[in-house]
Amino acid sequence: MPPLILTAAILTLVIGSTVLWANPPRNTNKAFFAFSLINTGWLCCVYMAMRAGLQAEAGAAISPVPWIRAASAVGAFFPASIWLMKESILSSPFHERRFSKGVLGWLVVCCILAMLCYADSFVVQAAEAENRSRGTAYLVYSITSLALYLLLIYQTYRQWQVQTGICRLEIQFLILNAGVAGLVAVLVTAAGNLFDLRALSRSTPLIILAFYGLTAWGVTIHRVFDARQVFLSIGQRFALLVALTVSTYAVWRLLGDSLPVTASLMLSVALCGTFVFWLDHRTRDWLSLSPWQNTAAVRQTALDLARREPDPNRLVASFEGLLRTSCQSDYAVLLFDSGEVFVSGDIEFGKDRTAYTALCQKGWSTPESLQRLRPEPGLVDLRHFLTEFNLGVIVSAPRGSANPSLLLALGVKTNQRPFTYPEVQQVQEIAEFLDNILARSRLSLQARQSEQLATIGLIGASLAHEIRNPLVSIKTFSHLLPSRFDDPEFRRRFSLLIPAEVDRIDNLTQQLLDLSNPRRHQLERVSLHGIMQETTDLMLTRATEARVTMGSELNAAADTIWADGAAIRQVLINLLINAFQALETQDDPRRVLLRSRNSPNGSVILEVSDNGPGIPPEQRSRLFHPFVSTKTKGMGLGLAVCADILHEHRATIIVPDVGKPGATFRITFPCPPPLS
Repeated sequence: MPPLILTAAILTLVIGSTVLWANPPRNTNKAFFAFSLINTGWLCCVYMAMRAGLQAEAGAAISPVPWIRAASAVGAFFPASIWLMKESILSSPFHERRFSKGVLGWLVVCCILAMLCYADSFVVQAAEAENRSRGTAYLVYSITSLALYLLLIYQTYRQWQVQTGICRLEIQFLILNAGVAGLVAVLVTAAGNLFDLRALSRSTPLIILAFYGLTAWGVTIHRVFDARQVFLSIGQRFALLVALTVSTYAVWRLLGDSLPVTASLMLSVALCGTFVFWLDHRTRDWLSLSPWQNTAAVRQTALDLARREPDPNRLVASFEGLLRTSCQSDYAVLLFDSGEVFVSGDIEFGKDRTAYTALCQKGWSTPESLQRLRPEPGLVDLRHFLTEFNLGVIVSAPRGSANPSLLLALGVKTNQRPFTYPEVQQVQEIAEFLDNILARSRLSLQARQSEQLATIGLIGASLAHEIRNPLVSIKTFSHLLPSRFDDPEFRRRFSLLIPAEVDRIDNLTQQLLDLSNPRRHQLERVSLHGIMQETTDLMLTRATEARVTMGSELNAAADTIWADGAAIRQVLINLLINAFQALETQDDPRRVLLRSRNSPNGSVILEVSDNGPGIPPEQRSRLFHPFVSTKTKGMGLGLAVCADILHEHRATIIVPDVGKPGATFRITFPCPPPLS
């Protein structure tokens, strides 16, 4: 035990010096160094007391009592050092007058406690060297120390309730940790001495060392954690360790009678280890300790937004709104690489700044994490940037990249609490996910723009051809009008042809507008059978003129779809017009059939079939592209418009090979969402 205590004393001094070196200007680091000095002195005295005790038991003429008194005297200053750490966290900026008044009172009380250690009634030495007892002074010392730690915990609790931001978390974690450590140490030491349980009293240094290590970790690490999450995580791991040990032993004893010792032990470890691994996963979800479980809803919402919004710029605005809601912040912005700077709105983050290099190295930053780090130029510049725009966190994506493509910045939380490290991990994951979605959205936009540019030549040639024909007719009749105005037959033909040719140009223009700038659809629950029936009634007159017999087979047991009724009606009209035109060269009978049915997975399928000449296989792959047509007239825009409308409805349209004459267009609507 003494070598372990001496090692702990040296380690304590090294840790305290390292904490001070990490960030010398920070008051909390200075206070922790003072606490480390007291802890080191106390451990050295404990070491000397244990060593003298062992020598006395071996017969040497030496007494451990002076070192016991010295250890207790040094330990009397623990409450003052803990109070010092508390004030270093709360006092920002540092208030020298308030600090002087407070520390004076604590030092006076601690000095009185230290003097009690040298009273005759503190340690009563018996005739035998190994027999010692604690007297009245020790009892007063223990009760007063216990009262001081309780006072510290009470003060901390009162001040913790009115604090916000990082002060609240640091007070909650650091001071309660130190206060509880001191309280436990006093209780354990008093119980060991009063009931003559030497092993219990000698475990006090180990308890202090464990809490000291946890405090050092909390002071130095730049990652901010919620105290509740830390203690829950420690408690959860400890409970799992106990469960693994107890269950393994129980199963091993249960299997010991039927299997060899080695086999039963290996089987017990395998079974119980698997169970504890499953239990670890489930309990971390139950206690909200997993950093990834809260991002699933955000990822799904982002995917839904990306499916509904093809424009990357509007998608960015939607993502920023999603981030404000999910991250509890009034401000969220996505900054993109614009060459020399990352820019978005009123925020610019230049690549020539030292802050940019520091951010790329870390991958993330918060004002609270920078406060704990050594003040290097890049980190100081980064802290100024965060302070200037009142940001609570900034992350780069992809993480760890020297040339990130996206920076995600969030304002301070609405509840003024800092972003903890698990929350920063979630923000980093969301940033990378959004970066991938936006990259894909931009590529899709570039592909669409390239395709539109490639079809400009087709548009010009098709427009020239399609518009010239009606214009030639109009021009011819206009030239003949002065000379043949008195001819009744000419006037009759003129009155019929001119409106028809103008309607032809108008229809062509409307199709181009629908293709280039599709309208927004209002999706709702509608009956597909109702739309089919309305469209059939609407097209009945035109079908009669084209000598086409129309029929319907409504076989779908569930015909409810999530759609814009007017848009789906337009799709059906376009498909029926295509079918009528395909049947113009067909001998009677001419038939068009509308059929509905349900697929095994619940989707609703609509088929429009005709008995015309069909569609050549080589044209089916490009049938829904603009300006592709199997007819001699028209520009080939109707099916392209249908494909765009159905794409926005998340529906599909294909031309399957059904092995029968004619053509069949099959539309599959996805299952509608359940009623809320």
